[in-house]
Amino acid sequence: MTDHVWQSEVDKIYQAYSIYHQGDGVEQAVFDELSGQPSARSECLLQHLRIDVELPKKGRLLDVGCGNGALLRAFSRLLPLWSLAGTELNDKYRPVVESIDRVEAFYTCPPDQVPGTYNLIALIYVLEHIIGPREFIAGLQAKLENGGLLVLQLVEFLQNPFDLLIVDHCTHFTVATATELIWSAGYQVVSVATDWVPKELTIVARKAGYRQMDRADHVSSFSFESVARCLQWLESVVVTARQISAKGTFGLFGTSIAGTWLFSELESVVSFFVDEDPNRAGKTHMGLPILHPRDVPRDSHVFIALPTRLAENIQARMKGMKYGFNCYLPPPFLV
Repeated sequence: MTDHVWQSEVDKIYQAYSIYHQGDGVEQAVFDELSGQPSARSECLLQHLRIDVELPKKGRLLDVGCGNGALLRAFSRLLPLWSLAGTELNDKYRPVVESIDRVEAFYTCPPDQVPGTYNLIALIYVLEHIIGPREFIAGLQAKLENGGLLVLQLVEFLQNPFDLLIVDHCTHFTVATATELIWSAGYQVVSVATDWVPKELTIVARKAGYRQMDRADHVSSFSFESVARCLQWLESVVVTARQISAKGTFGLFGTSIAGTWLFSELESVVSFFVDEDPNRAGKTHMGLPILHPRDVPRDSHVFIALPTRLAENIQARMKGMKYGFNCYLPPPFLV
């Protein structure tokens, strides 16, 4: 419930929030499923976008909720003729963002107060934080050129049930509910992808000026049964991980939301975290060391705290590398 208590707690979270703190401000890497080679998440997203939508060589981008500028930095490298701007809740990252080549402005006002219009507006992990997401993106139409694009990166909880644990996410999306919302806000959905970034949803929409659906017209595809299944699966993850921890020296693979939450459930039995990300390995998380897989003690037991499909890929890669530790999967998840 997004009441005044929730809003007060979320405000405190945002005031103290340090983006990508486990990686010293460097965004999370995306790993190739076969080779395990890391690449910058924003760069991976933009490479797919360029292929799928054929972005023009020149244009104007507004990155709403730009953080410390990961997407702006990727745009600056890969599309050097674009003019760039970003918005944030406060000035914390202003010097960092303004130092990026071709960033022309940084704003802390609401997006509808940003001057000018843009060829592309990006909301990367933003919409799930917004109260009234339909009204929010409908309002962005006025900031888009005719035919301009809206790009949204979202957590899709049927791919990643751990999304339901994030306290400042006030909306949890599926492919169906997200596309319905975007259409009803007056956009034409151009592309829907669940494989550009693992366990996440990318939607590209075009300003179309369609009327918004009246509430009476809208039949939601949302199912509370799917939420219940996700919550039951999360409970089974804790049970499975606790059973594995009894085998001996025990670690958690992953240092983001899932690994952090599972650590809070199993704190006393966890000896270390494991992460392939070179920006995280060698540091500490929750007071414990973060080990690269090659440094994990032989014959220890590592539970992969990630959605099942992604965990299967990681387990296969770890076995192929013959690192010498035992790698365990979460229970199967049936959508």
